[in-house]
Amino acid sequence: MRLPRRNAASSLEDAAAQLRAGVGAARCGRESLPELRARERFILHDYFRSSRRVFKEDPTLSLGRRALHGEHTVAFDPHAACWWKSTHPGKAGVGAEFHYNLLPPFQIRNIAARELLPSEYIARLILHNREFGDDIRLEGYIARDLPSLLISQPDISGTPATATEITHQFRAMGYAPLDQVQLGRAGSLSFYQTERRIAFFDAHPGNFFTIGNVTLPVDGIILEVHHESEHLWLAERISY
Repeated sequence: MRLPRRNAASSLEDAAAQLRAGVGAARCGRESLPELRARERFILHDYFRSSRRVFKEDPTLSLGRRALHGEHTVAFDPHAACWWKSTHPGKAGVGAEFHYNLLPPFQIRNIAARELLPSEYIARLILHNREFGDDIRLEGYIARDLPSLLISQPDISGTPATATEITHQFRAMGYAPLDQVQLGRAGSLSFYQTERRIAFFDAHPGNFFTIGNVTLPVDGIILEVHHESEHLWLAERISY
């Protein structure tokens, strides 16, 4: 299958708007996660069909340096100098979720990783682009029995960052390390930006590269915190 050109940069925002309009109040209703996931897949399939970006198989099969990596199958496109990534069949990435006690005063027990809905995955990519100046684009829908989403991301020609370099870069952006809060790979780092209320998890050398004096993420679990109790829970775990 021929690899398409990179999609319009606005595709993430466009797809997010389509999902908001198509799902509507169901997110606040009684529909289960599997029902919401199926509805969102249908909306995205219809959205990409209009632009002829529904694929019967993964179009990155013809690319080299193809491998499984975390949440995606990744492959390098030397002509566009970017990586193409497809989510694992039937999946849409991983995010962070706070777990509360079931009885009053409903305090937070912990935070853990969980599988995302397609809309949540797209929102995570939009936040990543906004926070780090990246250019991740939503490229299409792979219509298998268990479908996947296809994205592309510019290559970073750097060296894997050390934990010290990662921490230095986050501190320069106003983030603080979190103590004893870990999601993703064992030994990974977590950070929180209290002013913008953005948390970042799963920071490790495989997800960050250094070019000169700048360290940039290519992946990781990023979360915008909206509830005051969740903000306070993270703020209490900052390591100064």
